[in-house]
Amino acid sequence: MFSKFNFNLSILFLTILIRSSYTFDVELTVLVPASQRECFHEVLEAGKTVEIEYEVLAGGDVDINYWFYSPTNRVLQSDFKKRDGHQTLKLEESGEYRFCFDNSMSRFNQKQIYFSVRLLSEDGHEEPQVTQSWMATMDRDDLGDLQSKVEQIKDTFQRIWDNMESAQRYQKTFSNYEVHDRVIAENNFERVNFWSIIHIVLMITVSVIQVVTIRSLFESKSAYGKLLRGKK
Repeated sequence: MFSKFNFNLSILFLTILIRSSYTFDVELTVLVPASQRECFHEVLEAGKTVEIEYEVLAGGDVDINYWFYSPTNRVLQSDFKKRDGHQTLKLEESGEYRFCFDNSMSRFNQKQIYFSVRLLSEDGHEEPQVTQSWMATMDRDDLGDLQSKVEQIKDTFQRIWDNMESAQRYQKTFSNYEVHDRVIAENNFERVNFWSIIHIVLMITVSVIQVVTIRSLFESKSAYGKLLRGKK
């Protein structure tokens, strides 16, 4: 019982340790009003690699303008009238970076945008923020097999965590596709209903005119019938 408790406690400790070793990973869904520009700021260090993804989920022509600025207000990356984008850049300056979404080309429609910002290491994974310094201060003889065991368990948890992160991103991507497709379906549904009503009104109007016209042709006292027959 006690050994099982220690094992569970060790698992919990390693999970927290691995989770706390990651830097920020921001994911947001925002609304950019018509003819407006929304900017977001993040303090980053030089030498890091940042990954930015965005996608327009709904609104107008489903496109947006995008800019990424350095702390010295230098344009690092930009996109114009794009539905989505995936940007990766190694930072050369430390300071407050700014990335903006511009909807000035749309006068009436707001845009719903999903975006994410994360740091990557050289191998393409999220960069760790802390290391296991307590192991480095002890001799391998003092640790015995503990260090190798912990490293093996940590590597296993790391692979599990990376797979979970990948699965979560795939789910988020599919969720964005679902939202986008649902918005298109709802817009098409509204358009179909609108034009169906217009067509029904036109059909009823034309039918009434046809009935009135035919009846007027057979009524001698009808002014409209006389006009159609060319009689005064």
